[in-house]
Amino acid sequence: MPIRVRYQNDPNQECTIRPTPFIQISSEVLKNKEGSFGVTYNITLTGTLLPDEGTPYALDPATNNPVEFFPGQTPPEFIGPYNLFDKVPLSQRSRPPRQKVTKSASAILSKQRALKALFAKDGQRVEVTDIFDNAGATVVCNPRVVSVDFTEGAYVTKCEYTIVLQADVLYRQNGHVDLDAQLAASGVQAGAKVKDELSLINFVDDEAVGGGATFIESYDENWGLEVDDAVSESFALPRTYRISHSLNATGKTFYNEDGSLGKEAWEQARDFCLRRITDRPSGNYPNVAGLIGSGTVNLVDTYRGYNHTRTEQINQTAGSYSVTENWLLASGVSHENYSMSVSSSNTDPFVSVSIDGVVKGLNEINPSGYGSSTSIADSGAYKNALLKYNQISNSGRFGLSSDLYKRANNTVAVQLNSQPTSISLGTNEFTGEISYSLAFNNRPTNIVSGVIAESIQVNDTYPGDVFAVIPVLGRETGPVLQYIGGRTEYKRDVSINLTMDYTKVPYGSGRNTLLLKKPSLVEPTATQIADLLKELSPQGEFGVRKYFISPPSESWSPKEGTYSFNVSFTYELDK
Repeated sequence: MPIRVRYQNDPNQECTIRPTPFIQISSEVLKNKEGSFGVTYNITLTGTLLPDEGTPYALDPATNNPVEFFPGQTPPEFIGPYNLFDKVPLSQRSRPPRQKVTKSASAILSKQRALKALFAKDGQRVEVTDIFDNAGATVVCNPRVVSVDFTEGAYVTKCEYTIVLQADVLYRQNGHVDLDAQLAASGVQAGAKVKDELSLINFVDDEAVGGGATFIESYDENWGLEVDDAVSESFALPRTYRISHSLNATGKTFYNEDGSLGKEAWEQARDFCLRRITDRPSGNYPNVAGLIGSGTVNLVDTYRGYNHTRTEQINQTAGSYSVTENWLLASGVSHENYSMSVSSSNTDPFVSVSIDGVVKGLNEINPSGYGSSTSIADSGAYKNALLKYNQISNSGRFGLSSDLYKRANNTVAVQLNSQPTSISLGTNEFTGEISYSLAFNNRPTNIVSGVIAESIQVNDTYPGDVFAVIPVLGRETGPVLQYIGGRTEYKRDVSINLTMDYTKVPYGSGRNTLLLKKPSLVEPTATQIADLLKELSPQGEFGVRKYFISPPSESWSPKEGTYSFNVSFTYELDK
């Protein structure tokens, strides 16, 4: 059963090795605890080189031509490396012509050189044939050359050699793969079967039914789950989780039937990894159909995967490819971090609480191969952050039901005002983040609605003596003070200063917006101001006989939203 090698994959250079070496084909099944994922065929050729017989022929070092043949034998048509092989098919010549070798060592060394040159390239077509060419090749492959070794010796009568080859698929003369190719197809699509008449080109074609084989020598897959205490969603869910997935593979260089390089080793590894990721059932892959971490700490019912990232690494020289995926495992669509501080001072009657935080929305971009692709801008991260902020801030209105107010109020023993004294917001739509900084204190609740700040001042002037100041020229102790009897009046000055919120600030330029939006003309603030002035006036106070109102003054800055009202009361007691 001769061995025929297509030198440089040239169909016109079919080189047969004679004497025929012994051939051993062993199947190394590649498997791990998950099962088999491929096979490597190790082909070992063990043969003998004779100085005067067989092919390759011996070369005469003096003439650099093949050594002369014995008379009466059909001369060969030389092909192959150094033109030392015979093109005449085996069916026409059962035994190569014998040469007149006088220098055995030189002849064997030249044959070694030719044999090394014959196997100097990976991917050449190698056939195991019968003695008759018309019977066709029994086994065909395009192997990788592992080693070519010659035994030591004086090389007088012979030289033994061993050639080791590796192949991933064995096929027949007609190009149809062997049935055991199913074992070699580590990347065949799930459920596909390698048919008896499947050609090699279809076997490795990604679009072929049952095809799409990839060839790898090893792979490793790991999943990891860890607690992330630094990020929380709420008091009820004080922690989130992070899940990681890594998959790496080392591919094998595969050659097509014509000897051309199909995919490089790293490409084989890449296709295997990406197919393994995307071919998973939807219920078992993170963030698909709302399931993640199945079977792990019972997270599957309430948690989903967000902020999916994928990192790829390629090592061309090692033929390896790795992909690492990470998710944030959360039950909602956002998470939040915040800190609080409490301050008080002997120059300020109020206790202040500051709260600073960051709300980060989570995106739900689908992993590659699942559903429609989603861009970062459309991932919903900022939308989810805004939704979370509106929930904790009562849509920016705060108040007693606001989570932010409740957090601040629970840190102190006093009752805080539900409206913050200062608000600072920052947004980043690209990262889906909203940062906030708020300050609360325990100032009294506002009396007038629709204001963000109000100031009320009451100045009471009580009666004093009525006296005359009489200047005296030259008097060293100053003027003469003369009591003339009687007392001054009672007087009360009231000043109200308001800063309206943005809903009360007119944005137009006409009379209606600039003047008629004045708080004293718009309900309910007009009535509230009037009621407040009535409460601050002497009217109804015990012992007040009568009072008079001096001309009041009103100030309104429509574009700044500031309003002030000043009035003075002069009154008389009944005693």
